[in-house]
Amino acid sequence: MSNDIVLAVETSTKACSVSLKYNGIFYTEFEIAPQQHANKMLKMVQAVLNKAKLKGQDITVLALCEGPGAFTGVRIAAGIIQGLAYGWNCPVVSVSSLEALAWEVLKDNPNHTVIACLDARMQEIYLQECSCNKGNLVSNPPLILAEQAALKITNSIENAIGTGDIEQEFPNIVASFVQWNPAFPSAEAVAEIASQRISEAKFILDELPLPLYLRNNVAEKSKKIIAKVKNEKS
Repeated sequence: MSNDIVLAVETSTKACSVSLKYNGIFYTEFEIAPQQHANKMLKMVQAVLNKAKLKGQDITVLALCEGPGAFTGVRIAAGIIQGLAYGWNCPVVSVSSLEALAWEVLKDNPNHTVIACLDARMQEIYLQECSCNKGNLVSNPPLILAEQAALKITNSIENAIGTGDIEQEFPNIVASFVQWNPAFPSAEAVAEIASQRISEAKFILDELPLPLYLRNNVAEKSKKIIAKVKNEKS
């Protein structure tokens, strides 16, 4: 068992959480708190430190849930981790929000393929295929896809388990899985995955931890959707 003390933050959806892994025990704060992440996160960090009876300087590795996800949310997490990494002189491991979703399912279903899905808005889906190898998570690169392209991928992977937050917006995608687990990413899963990747941890002077943006031009895509809606109404 690793002796590293890992603190992870997650803010990529309307849920927000902080988790501290210490001696194999997780000290976690988790809330569904839309648009309140910035006000809550540092208090949650202090709360898990208090639960574990540790100080910030005791942390040996920080874990950033880099996204994809809500634009403001992933920026909040990155900013907090950057500040803590600098203040505590800690290296950082970055973990995908989709990997965090998938890991919660893979822990109990290590022989399955899991496809994590998050609503990307603008009629698109964030999607990542993950599996387990010798107890560790392995994954393909995350994607952002329109509904039909995402459905094609999910139908091509037999017996895949799905997980995420798309039940309302994309019921056809949900129905394509042999099993569906509605969920939000959690900092506890981020901490677990980061513990598997300690060798990848980097100090911020070597590599600044940043949010993961899969959509390059949100403004342009928004204009196209608005124009399409206007044409349909005219």
